[in-house]
Amino acid sequence: VCVRQDLLQWLEKESCDRGATIIYATHIFDGLDEWPTHLTYLTDTGCTGWQGKMEELEYYQKLKEENHPAKMLAVADHWLRKELEIKREMRRFEKAQGAGAHELDPSNRQGGFASGRNIRIEEKKEDCNSDPLVRKSTLSDMMGNS
Repeated sequence: VCVRQDLLQWLEKESCDRGATIIYATHIFDGLDEWPTHLTYLTDTGCTGWQGKMEELEYYQKLKEENHPAKMLAVADHWLRKELEIKREMRRFEKAQGAGAHELDPSNRQGGFASGRNIRIEEKKEDCNSDPLVRKSTLSDMMGNS
């Protein structure tokens, strides 16, 4: 805890002294409520969900006005729960019956360990500014193990 806080203080000082940009990617939000000046949120599809100055993020400002004890954690939880709800809605559809029931399901990614796990399986959304991930030739591809 102390080392992390010292690191954050040192990064903030370096940023101010040198005019540097610090990119801090984390899933641990303790002590970060007042630290960032800007925020970028990447969705589970690799698209930018939101980016901008902290004072432009309405939900964060609302939490700040309410004196919420863990604003950054609440913002992340808010965004991630929206994604979970979308995923749950997608899973409500029944699988194909008949001959289609035995075909491979392209949405079954085997917990991220399936071959080609970085290939986008849904259509690119219009609001997504990111380019789709493209599979490179690997030994697995050449051997026909994909």
